Amino acid sequence: MGDSTPAPLDDVVLKLKREFGTAVLQPGESAYEEENGRFWNRDNSDVRPKAILTPSSSQDAASIIHTLSSTKTPFAIRSGGYMPTPSYNTSPSILLSLRRFSSIELLQGDRVRFGTGCQWGSVYDVLEPHGLVVPGGRSRHVGVGGFLLHGGISHFYGATGWACESILAFEVVLPDGRVVEASQGREEELFWALKGGGKNFGCVTAFTMQCQRLGKIWGGSRVALGTPGVAVQVFDATHGLLGEEVDEKAHVEVISFYNPYACPGGDPMFSLSLAYAGEVEKPEGLKAFLEVEAVADTTRPTSQRELADDEKNFIGFDKRALFRGFSYRGSPELTLDVYNAFYAAAKASGMFELEPSALAAVLWSPINRKMAARTSAVSLGEDAEPYLLFCMNFRWENPEVSTKMHSIANRIADELKQKLRDADAFIPYTYGNIAGVDDVTYAGLPEKTRQRLREVAAKYDPQGVFQKQVAGFKLE
Repeated sequence: MGDSTPAPLDDVVLKLKREFGTAVLQPGESAYEEENGRFWNRDNSDVRPKAILTPSSSQDAASIIHTLSSTKTPFAIRSGGYMPTPSYNTSPSILLSLRRFSSIELLQGDRVRFGTGCQWGSVYDVLEPHGLVVPGGRSRHVGVGGFLLHGGISHFYGATGWACESILAFEVVLPDGRVVEASQGREEELFWALKGGGKNFGCVTAFTMQCQRLGKIWGGSRVALGTPGVAVQVFDATHGLLGEEVDEKAHVEVISFYNPYACPGGDPMFSLSLAYAGEVEKPEGLKAFLEVEAVADTTRPTSQRELADDEKNFIGFDKRALFRGFSYRGSPELTLDVYNAFYAAAKASGMFELEPSALAAVLWSPINRKMAARTSAVSLGEDAEPYLLFCMNFRWENPEVSTKMHSIANRIADELKQKLRDADAFIPYTYGNIAGVDDVTYAGLPEKTRQRLREVAAKYDPQGVFQKQVAGFKLE
């Protein structure tokens, strides 16, 4: 057997079963079916790994990874299972589930340590009684692992930047089986790379983050009918958050969605997810969004935990889904053009004839200069200008139309990207937490950043285990 030839998979599973017993789940077992159902996207659950491994300690995870590495066995690593791209967090070979890494511990100095298997709601449940918040996911069901390893956009991003920048330490299992802590002063290059560099260096089993003391905040959602006039108003307000003088405590995620039965008038709907890091009624920094005429409004004094509970209702776990994402700079007029082009293409694509209950949605997140030019691994450079993250999201139920839905999404994404290239506005980088399988993630970063990431990978993973064997978005 050559150096690059994987060992027979049945032999590898048998070896793991002998060593780890009930932590190795196989098809036909009820525990396997339950574990394989823990994905947001039903298409991911249709992938049937030969075995699902569920270690509960970093030492066991290290032994498993060493075995998989030495036998050249392909595998995937899953934290919360939110990413809808099957090739990212599952595999027909081996799935390493980190669900049992779920401990949460408050530490001195307003710090919190939690396992990679946690979802953000569990973290917030522990922090809120102590008056603490942490830059984390905007829905309680989002897993902490992928969210933080790709950067992370929280309700406090204007003030704190990428969520990963509040990480104080990572516990990491390296490909050779060692367990190390990466922090300021210890494994510093690895510490930097893991702040946005994804699953390219090792398997993170725990995070330590800095919390902030904050009582009530203000936030919620405002739902509006997406008439042409409202769309102009929304995108003017969105681009206003990309200026030099913005209130760093203000947060917005613009969500637009359409289904012909839910939107009988033909116009999409907007859901404006608003938050303000302080108990300020109708904050001035979000005034332009508050002036949009709403048909429903849940904004109120609230808490991080309550806002995350609100957002869980939009996510759901009963559909099939896909993401396609990209980034761009430009004007409100260009964003309006992209919005109109997206919905025109979706309506003409036949997706609603394939499945009448299908949903076509788009999400925009404004990335201000402070975030764009940060020093983490998702920075676009010290002189980076503000930009918009754009994410297409399709949802449907029938597995028989999944291939066609992906084909439609790819075609629309290509058309929109070309429109942005023609306007000299396209940025060849996709934030990992909104990326689809065909999107450019790390290859779109500045070459200086990419080279530094390559050097870290070469140091900590000289055999390229996490580049060649592990599912996910790779450096190249």
